[in-house]
Amino acid sequence: QWVVVNFWATWCWPCLKEMPELSALHTMREHISVVGLAYEEEIDVPAMRSFLAERPVAYPIAIIDVYDPPADFDTPRGLPMTYLIAPDGAVARQFLGPVTARDIEAAIASSGGPSLESLSAAPGPGGA
Repeated sequence: QWVVVNFWATWCWPCLKEMPELSALHTMREHISVVGLAYEEEIDVPAMRSFLAERPVAYPIAIIDVYDPPADFDTPRGLPMTYLIAPDGAVARQFLGPVTARDIEAAIASSGGPSLESLSAAPGPGGA
């Protein structure tokens, strides 16, 4: 399983713009999971729920403490900041700035994962 970890914030326009594409990627690709980490100082759970009711996504969102971010990642130098984690747990790629589904799929293919072309050629659910 490839994991996309996306640092974002509700006030970050490029972050909001990429959310629908990340949501589609999470839903449409069985080998990819997306996790959103809300990186902002002043938002509580009810405010985040309200925000996500207006801008729903299919992937889980966690609010993180900007003063104590997850130790496994560098402190974001800007938003959005996205990490692609390979199935072995290593960071395969880091993106600073907006990312598209095609960017992520290309990074997976260049890191030894399936290519978009091979996924498109594979039989769909229920066989060919």
